[in-house]
Amino acid sequence: MLFSRTSVTLALLATAFAGMMYLPLSQMPPAYAAFCFVYLLLFHYSIFSLALRLRKITAILLPILLFLSIIGSYLYTFLNIKISDNLLFLLIETTAGEAGQALTPAFIAAILAAVILSTGAYYGLKRCTQPPSLKWPILLLIVLIPINVALSKFNKYPLARQLRPAIATKYAFPFCVIDSVANFSIRWVQYKTRPKPQSSALLSSEVMKPDQREPLTLIFVIGESARADHFQINGYPRETTPRLAKEENVLTYGAIRSFAALTRISVPVMLTPATTKHPKITTNSFLDLFVKHGFSTAWISANSRAVYSSDMPTTRIMGNAQKTIFRNDFTTADYSSFRDEMMLPVVKEVLSTTDGKRAIVVHTRGSHFQYHSKYSQKYRKFTPDKYSGYDNLKTVINAYDNSIIATDGFLADIYDMVRNQNALVIYCSDHGESLGEDGIFMHGNKKRPEQREVPLIIWYSDKYKQLNPDYVAALKNQVGKALSHDVLFPWTVNLGGIALKNTSLPVLIPN
Repeated sequence: MLFSRTSVTLALLATAFAGMMYLPLSQMPPAYAAFCFVYLLLFHYSIFSLALRLRKITAILLPILLFLSIIGSYLYTFLNIKISDNLLFLLIETTAGEAGQALTPAFIAAILAAVILSTGAYYGLKRCTQPPSLKWPILLLIVLIPINVALSKFNKYPLARQLRPAIATKYAFPFCVIDSVANFSIRWVQYKTRPKPQSSALLSSEVMKPDQREPLTLIFVIGESARADHFQINGYPRETTPRLAKEENVLTYGAIRSFAALTRISVPVMLTPATTKHPKITTNSFLDLFVKHGFSTAWISANSRAVYSSDMPTTRIMGNAQKTIFRNDFTTADYSSFRDEMMLPVVKEVLSTTDGKRAIVVHTRGSHFQYHSKYSQKYRKFTPDKYSGYDNLKTVINAYDNSIIATDGFLADIYDMVRNQNALVIYCSDHGESLGEDGIFMHGNKKRPEQREVPLIIWYSDKYKQLNPDYVAALKNQVGKALSHDVLFPWTVNLGGIALKNTSLPVLIPN
């Protein structure tokens, strides 16, 4: 029978998976798009025909792949976010609040469609009784596989570059899902079996200025999803940093390059000696090093202690902070209602209950999606700013810029707390954010420049300048230079009056 139940089921599945490559197909000339679509139909049909020889396994695995592929296809088609092992790590490590913020009506509709279609695929495959003959699937694959191999081998040629994004198994659904899951599984095992980071206190170091007349307060603020080119003090035409623009002792380094486009990868590098050339995390954060040299330390986080366990990439490198204060330690606000300004009383309390030298890390929510939920009414300058999707780009950017204004206010309020002390506040974001460039949104794509160019802003008090004129001169000397996250660990340590010995790190103050 030419059109048996089995053939129809496999053809429908092949068509569904081929249709998931709509985005790259739509960007091709019609003739190329037609060729690629037919290629995908035949390739999927052949693979599924062979897989159906193991019907019981295929009836379970293929619907699961269909479900994951529909979700991945939605992210790829509408947000230009490609499925990868890093995305899978992000999904399993995300909080319930973060997940809820990402559930736009369109995304919910995609999830419902995935549930319905994958359920239908399961029952359809279960009813398939006789797999197709082996002859035609094998003959088709003999023809089709060499095309894929050739596209990979000759990927520098214009034709190959145009066809590969649609039909290469590296990119096409469901094979990209299988590849991502496999890479994720390998990395997950490596992640779970890796050795615990050593204490940064073991690094060879010494105090450079033991005779400080007034103890230093150093605050390191970790920004979130802030891109440098939306800061007024970096030349952005909108007034997004009105308070920082009035500060005499603010130094901005424009756009420095982030280590990655994901928090879980960037933050550990920001706070440890890891660098672009040597990315392995071998020690915990600089807090242990500060403790070694007589500082009291604290870690204040907008994240939840219950979710962010000691095995998360960020909290794993916290070190032995003498005070660890997470969101659910000081507020009942959930993810959607929390604002960074809610941490200001906590910072103030830590400052008022500690003496001597102090090093404090403050991990913010900053400009994480959804942007309009990250600031209070007093920072709502650009309107309209309420949105449920990306159909109105101006509204999305209004909300994003308002979140930058909230960061401006947050930093300025911290400056005010320590203005009359010997104090230094370092701010840097973990990664940037795409706001519709080439149809791309949010973050996670390491190749996008707007997701990798982040602000680095350093403020120092008048007393710090008076006591450390050489440090301030060294900071000013770096303005305008090409910098990256690599400088954050050695600079922070140096600015705290600590010299790193026998190091290849890009130190600010040579030993």
